[in-house]
Amino acid sequence: MSALRSVMRQWLARSVMGSREFRTLWVSLIASVAGDQIFPVAVVVSLLNAGGDATTVGAVLASRWAALVLFGLLGGVWADRLPRRHVMLASQAFLCCVVTVGLSGVTSAWVLGGMVFLAGAAESFFRPAFQACLGSVLTPRQRPAGAALNAVSWRVGAIAGPGLGAFLVSTASVRAAFLAALGVFTLSLCALLRLREPAVVRTPRTTARREIAEGVREVWQRRWIGTVIVVTALQSMLTIAPVHVLLPVLAREDFGGDAFYGTSLALLSVGGLLGGIVSIVWKPRRSGLAGIAGLTVYGLVPLALWLPQTPWIACVCFALAGFGLEVFAVQWVVSLQREVPAERLARVTSLDWIAASALTPLGLVLTGPAGAVLGIAPVLTLAGLAGVVLPLTALLTSGTTYFRSKYRQNHTNAERRVEVVSLASHYDHQ
Repeated sequence: MSALRSVMRQWLARSVMGSREFRTLWVSLIASVAGDQIFPVAVVVSLLNAGGDATTVGAVLASRWAALVLFGLLGGVWADRLPRRHVMLASQAFLCCVVTVGLSGVTSAWVLGGMVFLAGAAESFFRPAFQACLGSVLTPRQRPAGAALNAVSWRVGAIAGPGLGAFLVSTASVRAAFLAALGVFTLSLCALLRLREPAVVRTPRTTARREIAEGVREVWQRRWIGTVIVVTALQSMLTIAPVHVLLPVLAREDFGGDAFYGTSLALLSVGGLLGGIVSIVWKPRRSGLAGIAGLTVYGLVPLALWLPQTPWIACVCFALAGFGLEVFAVQWVVSLQREVPAERLARVTSLDWIAASALTPLGLVLTGPAGAVLGIAPVLTLAGLAGVVLPLTALLTSGTTYFRSKYRQNHTNAERRVEVVSLASHYDHQ
């Protein structure tokens, strides 16, 4: 037993779970993701119980995207201005207040839409702060495993959260679902109270416009980052959004019913879960090539929806797409943490996030009219081609293959010294 305890202590010392701060962030993330998944279920059921239709539900849920676009850049700016712990605490406390409104039994579409909008605004501040803080509490060697473990946790929450929300509203009440969301957001808040964030050297504060410009400049100086941001945003609009719009329609018309719709989305999440697990131990030398390859797999999904006689092919493609998306996400997050200065990381993360948030709703809105004019088959063809070709074009930009700028493509002795110093500073702070 003593030998086993010794082995466990050595493993913890080397792994990300040996970091108290990472464990704190990890618990906060799991709780926050659970709340993010339960909350919209409660909102949608409240709307439907009050007689709302699909148009009302769509408009209310779209308010989240509007908040992400409006507040995304500001969230990054304030996450770089203030201690990230304070920004995350304020975000989770604000979410608790928003969810508390639902406990009153409100059914007004305007009020529920306002709640969703405010929740999206809080998310705009929490996510950049979380990603930037994650990079500061882990050493460079720990970051791949940390990003992968968080990806796994997010996927588990994405699979279990909606199911828990649906269970609560069906067996208890909508109020019980709001109460559960409040409980997990409170847990996230309490976890963050224990966080000891390492000190980050911050640049002197200027105007918000200038600080946003500094974030844009960081992307401009690393053209491969800007290229990948543009490519992923376009793929979200031209490939991922059309699939999400057409999948429920095709499931009923060609694939036997709603069961195929639910199964496909579940397999996408399961594939993502496996991709996150693999990324914990897999460290590809050409991380950019691995990530871009993962993105291209999603292009197979709209093409597979051409084949209603063989639904298993589409199911396999959904699982592979989830796997590929998660491999890309892990490599991308770790690369940004490595390449972008810590004091500006939140702003760059916000730029990435807001690009997808701005273009995805456009793809969701345009898919229906495009299908009516061109037909479903041409739309699926274009979506598939965009899903494969767009990511591959990113490889034409220098640095994309390795997700690394030219001057940093070799792991130099100077870089190793920085890692040692960061380790010493981290433990001195503790």
